[in-house]
Amino acid sequence: MTPGLHQMTTTPVPPFFWRARLCRFAAIDEFGFLRRSATLGHADKGRGVRSSLGSREFSCLGKLAFASLWLLVFAIPWEDAITISDFGTSARLIGMVTVSLGVFAIIESGRVRRPAAGHLMMTLFVLLAAGSHLWSLYPEGTLVQTFSYLQLLMMVWLIWELSAEVREQTRLMQAYVFGTFVSGIDTVYQFLSHHEAAYQRYAGARLDANDLGLMMALSIPVSYYLLIQSKGLMAWVYRLQLVLAGTTVLLTASRGATLATLVALAIVPLTHARLRARQRIAALLTISTLVCGAFLFVPESSWERLSTTPNELAQGTLTGRRVIWAAGWELFREHPFLGVGANAFRIVVSRVLAEPIRADQDALPPAPPAHNTFLSVLVEHGVIGFTLFCSLLSVLALSLTALPPFPRKLWIVCLGVWVVGVSSLTWEMRKPTWFFFGLLMAQCGSIAQKRTQRYAPALAGAHHQNHLLVMGS
Repeated sequence: MTPGLHQMTTTPVPPFFWRARLCRFAAIDEFGFLRRSATLGHADKGRGVRSSLGSREFSCLGKLAFASLWLLVFAIPWEDAITISDFGTSARLIGMVTVSLGVFAIIESGRVRRPAAGHLMMTLFVLLAAGSHLWSLYPEGTLVQTFSYLQLLMMVWLIWELSAEVREQTRLMQAYVFGTFVSGIDTVYQFLSHHEAAYQRYAGARLDANDLGLMMALSIPVSYYLLIQSKGLMAWVYRLQLVLAGTTVLLTASRGATLATLVALAIVPLTHARLRARQRIAALLTISTLVCGAFLFVPESSWERLSTTPNELAQGTLTGRRVIWAAGWELFREHPFLGVGANAFRIVVSRVLAEPIRADQDALPPAPPAHNTFLSVLVEHGVIGFTLFCSLLSVLALSLTALPPFPRKLWIVCLGVWVVGVSSLTWEMRKPTWFFFGLLMAQCGSIAQKRTQRYAPALAGAHHQNHLLVMGS
């Protein structure tokens, strides 16, 4: 006789069984986008469980705030091109508007996302910079730098709040890539017009040649990433940008940016195995066009300067950088724990240089920057600030494990480009640094959130069914 339901015994199914089973129903593709199988859809319908993966819709104010953020990112690669008397660059004005609209949009939505670990590291670093005003050897400059850090931190926060979806993050990538057209085209124009930014070096948008070179180097892996996912006209736009970016880097004749560009090109072999045959052919044609453009447009003087890179690295002073680095190390030995204060390096370093340098920005020559981001942080913020900064970089590197393969490789290359580039530049307070760090945290956060949203409804249904089986026993 068959026992009744109340007499049957059922072994409870462990939760990990359902988690392993559900992994077959959902997947994340190589580009970082989530896809849903029909099996999971039918299972949800049978249990009355709904997925909460619908895209977030912005209000009119939210859309306006994101449009302002997009415009701010678009202006980053040419921020010095337009200046407003007694105010600053146009990017500063756009940033102020973006912050105002963004704050009102967040208040209107009534929701604030939980910050990531990287945001905590950034906040602590900014608080330390603000606190350094108490012991700074250049308090006026420290106060100015503190306000700049606060504005950069607000930009990172708005990226986190306004670009929670992959769709918005991709648009911000596009904004940066499109912005490089302005400075890149102007650089080519300056070259054709024989207007040198420095001796036999060319840079558009009133940017420093070294800064412009690194901005372009950072755009190369991003543009290639967007190219792989695009078709038709947009694909040709990204191909043109890659050619323009490579040509611009060579026209700046920046040795550091050239080394960073070589790192940026690593995105091609790293992702080659995942490309279809047609995409491989297109990538090969793009690289060939880049090489041809370089040989056609770049003058011999740029090649001559770049050819001195190995000798400068081995025996030279790297255009006086080694002298500045030695002076910076002496400053660090005098102020090892708290540093000399934010934005004080340029002024205080003249005390240990062989030839004193005046603080007047109109003076020739002006006080030199550190020409090394890590040394600048170490000298200005001491061991404490340097530890916070390295902790931030470590958190960003560890967060890459949450990304799918293709985006992970993109960000590994971008971080590599940044590390190589800032080894000869002072970029801890520059907008591209904070933009890329903020975008990386936003992308890692969105994918982690989508994974949770993907599995949570199905796991709830699985546990509910498991609960019924246990109750039935």
